[in-house]
Amino acid sequence: MKVSSRFRYGLRLLVDLAASYGKGLVLLKDIAECERISKKYLEQIVITLRTAGLIGATRGSKGGYFLIKDPRKIKITAIYKILEGSFAPVDCLDNPKVCTLIRTCSTRKLWAKLAECIEETFAGQTLVDLPKK
Repeated sequence: MKVSSRFRYGLRLLVDLAASYGKGLVLLKDIAECERISKKYLEQIVITLRTAGLIGATRGSKGGYFLIKDPRKIKITAIYKILEGSFAPVDCLDNPKVCTLIRTCSTRKLWAKLAECIEETFAGQTLVDLPKK
């Protein structure tokens, strides 16, 4: 299983904002340069994070981005769900109707266990557990 670049980059963006929490606004171009991520790609991720209420923005020459919530209260599970959706590695876990073998599938329990392990790994983590290096 691979984690998408959308989640990885979104998480790095939020870690940068967490490092500046309470210190002022951060320019997206600065994060893009520091993290070596396309500014255009970050702009797309920012839209989702703003809509979800995790980050805010101020326009203008002194504008930038900031975390709306305390980084100690932003769980990695919440970020994952916002940017990726489900922890399920296969569609049939979320929607059993997509599989005709749902009752006899020998691997479904394995996929359910994997989803559970991934969610448990992220569950206890917040943005402050991922310090900016």
